[in-house]
Amino acid sequence: MVGTVLGGRYELRKKIGTGGMADVYLAHCELLDRMVAVKILKEEFSRDKGFVQKFKTEALAAARLSHSNIVNIFDVGQENDIHYIVMEYIEGQTLQAIISEQAPLSVKKAVDIAQMICQGIHHAHERGIIHRDIKPHNILITAEGTIKVADFGIAQAVNKKTITFGGDIEGTVHYISPEQAKGDAVSPATDIYSLGCVLYEMLTGKPPFDAESMITVALKHIHDDPPSPRLINSVIPLPLEKIILKAMEKFPAHRYQSAWEMREDLLMVQDNMHARSNGEALVNQGFMDQEGEGDELAKKRKLSPFGIILIVVAIMGLLSGLAYIFTSSYFGEEIPVPNIVGMTLEDANKNLLDNNLTMSIKARNYDDEVQKDHIISQKPVEGFKVKKKAKVEVTVSNGPELETVPSLIGQNLSDAKLAINNAGFKVGLIDEKHDQRYGAGIIMSQDPSSGSDLKKGGTINLMVSKGKAPNRVEMPNLVGMELEAAREKLRAQKLLPAGNVKWEESQEYYKNYVIKQDTAAGVLVDEETTVELTVSQGPGPVAKTKVIQLVLPEEEEYYNVQVTVDDDQGQREVYNEYHEAGDTFNVAVNYFGAGSVVVRLNGQEFETIDL
Repeated sequence: MVGTVLGGRYELRKKIGTGGMADVYLAHCELLDRMVAVKILKEEFSRDKGFVQKFKTEALAAARLSHSNIVNIFDVGQENDIHYIVMEYIEGQTLQAIISEQAPLSVKKAVDIAQMICQGIHHAHERGIIHRDIKPHNILITAEGTIKVADFGIAQAVNKKTITFGGDIEGTVHYISPEQAKGDAVSPATDIYSLGCVLYEMLTGKPPFDAESMITVALKHIHDDPPSPRLINSVIPLPLEKIILKAMEKFPAHRYQSAWEMREDLLMVQDNMHARSNGEALVNQGFMDQEGEGDELAKKRKLSPFGIILIVVAIMGLLSGLAYIFTSSYFGEEIPVPNIVGMTLEDANKNLLDNNLTMSIKARNYDDEVQKDHIISQKPVEGFKVKKKAKVEVTVSNGPELETVPSLIGQNLSDAKLAINNAGFKVGLIDEKHDQRYGAGIIMSQDPSSGSDLKKGGTINLMVSKGKAPNRVEMPNLVGMELEAAREKLRAQKLLPAGNVKWEESQEYYKNYVIKQDTAAGVLVDEETTVELTVSQGPGPVAKTKVIQLVLPEEEEYYNVQVTVDDDQGQREVYNEYHEAGDTFNVAVNYFGAGSVVVRLNGQEFETIDL
């Protein structure tokens, strides 16, 4: 492949990358004398004519984008069976590589990156293009630190293929929006959710959801709340955590309504960080007092009334201390018991020893709220005074009572529910999805996985197969067809015409002709899909009249003149008479809608006139 020239201008120099759908080559554009990146579709994609067409359409749409934070598309082409896309060549790293090497990133760096991504995707959203696959692998960072969002158009084309939980989705599922995971319609809010996941990973070093099964990860996106990023990385400011969690709301309407709105909040975090750093710098340089220091030295030396009070308090403290020492020498020193509830066993024991007390474990109990090896309760309670070396009895948690999760994959749903109940658990969420491997009603995934420990009464979520996905067919264009002909066409496509049709008045279509269909022509739908039709109840188009002037030739003595009309009512003869050579006469033609008039002389076509 290296050395090949595509489109008569792109010479492939070397292979610089490979992905699930394409290989990437560094190439030289001989026409413009510049280096470009050329993505060449892999053979399995190139064989799929439907995908190739979508790929071209989406890539050409994305080629209209031009922004400093987007990897620009220059060209889309085909050379024999090679389908390729030519893009801006970026020298730098992927955000994925930077996260792997540096995570967690500093707050400043993560915010800078996120707000530039916002700028790029907002530009695309304003032009009606949704990326659908925002992830660190698709974010490039130049040597100068500029962010470039890659694979607009390509991501759309891939997402329009049937997505299965296999290799194609593996790099994407950690950043997939709930609506994508459920197969629902996407919107700009889809990219905002994925960006929230990317920002989460930049600041914590891990994606918000993870599991061994890709299906389980997708289920977590649909049903689970992300763990607080500040619990993982305490340096994250609270306003920044709120931005992340708002971007990752389950319902698109609850997220930011535009990437620009999210960028504005990120800039506010940036400004607050800048203001704080400036304040610290002024203090360090002596331009600001830290705690009101700035009074003259003479003023500091004056004894204020407050100072006198402090001296009196100190003297009283000294006297009370002496009294305490005196009394303790006779009656034995008493110590208030510290609060150790919630501490680990090790920390609680150290705390008591530091206070000249000892620990006695009274019992170990299961507890759903208190973690294993943490203190549930203590006796005496906090603040109770005891002698030195006294024992404090504690009850220690064994954690929640756990049971082993049974294996449910491969069972039918009713058997799986019974097994869950028998094991002391509850049936959680049940989702359904088409699958090629499992029959309808069979469990194809579970969360938690079999063999893991789960507290008694905990819930187990299930993914149930709906069986093989039905074949998909292209919706035919039915508008303008007679009702019964439209129904026959639907049946021929293995689609189901609705039993009842909706009737509407129409001056454009004749009675019993289809004027609307609920699914647009060209859309792929499942076989056996029911199609709703709206049919004209008349009165239909009004007849129009056109006068045609005819001048006959003089080659023959007489001519048989035939005039036929082809319009919305079909083809029909409207004139048939004999005329002498050279005659000039008019023929009035009534017609409906659009069409044409054909004039024949002695059976031979003489003239065609558009109506």
